[in-house]
Amino acid sequence: MASLRRTIRAVAQASALFALAAGVEACSRPALTRDGQVVFTPAGGRRGASVLTANGVEFIDAAEVPKPNVRRSPYEPWTPATGFLLPKDGVWRATSKPVAISGPGLAVVIRSSDVLIPSWGGEVLVRIDVIAPRDAFPHAHASVREPRRIALVIDGYTSETVHHARTVLDNLGALDRIVVIDAQGARLVVPPLPGSDHTLLDGAIARVVGRPSSSKERGSRDLPKALALARRFLTGYASDSAPVAAARQVIVLTDGIGVARGELRLASEIASLKRSSVRVSALGMTSSLGPAHLVPFEHEGFVGTSVDKRDELLEKLVPPPGDVVLEDVELTFSSVPAPVRVLEVSGGFTALSLDHDRLALGDLYAGEARTEVARVVMPVWVPGEPLEFTVTARYRDAATGAWFAANSTILGRYDDDVERIARARHGDVIAYASALSMVRRLGRIFQGSRTDHLGGLRPIVAMQADSLARLSRETGDGALGVQADVLRALLGVVDD
Repeated sequence: MASLRRTIRAVAQASALFALAAGVEACSRPALTRDGQVVFTPAGGRRGASVLTANGVEFIDAAEVPKPNVRRSPYEPWTPATGFLLPKDGVWRATSKPVAISGPGLAVVIRSSDVLIPSWGGEVLVRIDVIAPRDAFPHAHASVREPRRIALVIDGYTSETVHHARTVLDNLGALDRIVVIDAQGARLVVPPLPGSDHTLLDGAIARVVGRPSSSKERGSRDLPKALALARRFLTGYASDSAPVAAARQVIVLTDGIGVARGELRLASEIASLKRSSVRVSALGMTSSLGPAHLVPFEHEGFVGTSVDKRDELLEKLVPPPGDVVLEDVELTFSSVPAPVRVLEVSGGFTALSLDHDRLALGDLYAGEARTEVARVVMPVWVPGEPLEFTVTARYRDAATGAWFAANSTILGRYDDDVERIARARHGDVIAYASALSMVRRLGRIFQGSRTDHLGGLRPIVAMQADSLARLSRETGDGALGVQADVLRALLGVVDD
């Protein structure tokens, strides 16, 4: 009997050692985290997802169901149950399906980052496109200007530069396209984007203007080369969504240094742009600049003695797309089960109530569009049960004063399998939110990770850019390729 027990024990020990060896062989090399834990990432076979934690990218097994963090008071900050979930191989395979809200004179398109909602309560990113189509307002046709293709060149890094750039962005319409170029290094800040990407463009310009520069970088300013890059985009860049008959325009925001260094090369490049029927204008960013400092631009070189005067000049260079046609545009968010909570929105003003949250977007011009992203926390619920997330638009017609409302619902389903949730995530929405996070127009979308600084965010963004580019080639969706280009451009110019 004793020998039988020894035999059984030996077999059990051998089986345990074999299982452990098999488990280790199925994993990559172990990594030691900051808190002293040894983490094995499976090379294949096991089900699960990658998760961004304070220690980097780790693996979470599908058998592990995260526990929700219960808040005892509304004043306690929301804390996610896990870090940011990614497919275990880091490759996006799914994109969002738009849900439309349509009312008289207003169109809203909602895209969610997830259709599978974590049963432990998770954060969902919601992209919101709000459009006031100019064709919906015949009485405003006389005020509607032609679409523009604009190259905004940053050649001044004063405190007013971002303010004046924002004046240009505020007057862009849905059909306008704008490319932003930095004269320092003559590099692309963002590729041509619709005017609806106001918040992303504003954040990118603010990061470029506000970054500290070394003496070497300050000496690398090349305005003529920046204008040559602008000419390439305005005369050679083609986009399926951009109007062919758009007027072409270059606006240089300058402190005078790039102009003084440009000399004959600058005059030659301005002449080349004019021969291509591109209007070239410059606005001095300081009151110390006079007409003599902007001679290469001839009658298109403008100076102003105050911020207000310079804003007036920019309003003439880029007028609004049309008259104000909608007022007090507001979106409300509600859900079943309830309540859904909006943590943060990239633009607009938010307010909370017991059963829904509100986002105020203000007034819209004829032909204007806005794109924002909201971080939304979904309530804890039962796996397999449905979720209904309803967005309601409420607004007033500026001409008649009549109020209108329209709504639509995004359908989802609760799940407790991290691999299914991660694989089903929509890469297009997450990538756009990542770009907003890079330019500090959206907070910590990667909650629980070490991405407070771009050093931690950079590899994740690079991975998303590669994944979106691949997905664009496989699906033939050019919009995904544009998003990949945006992420890569921002990686090249945005520093922490």
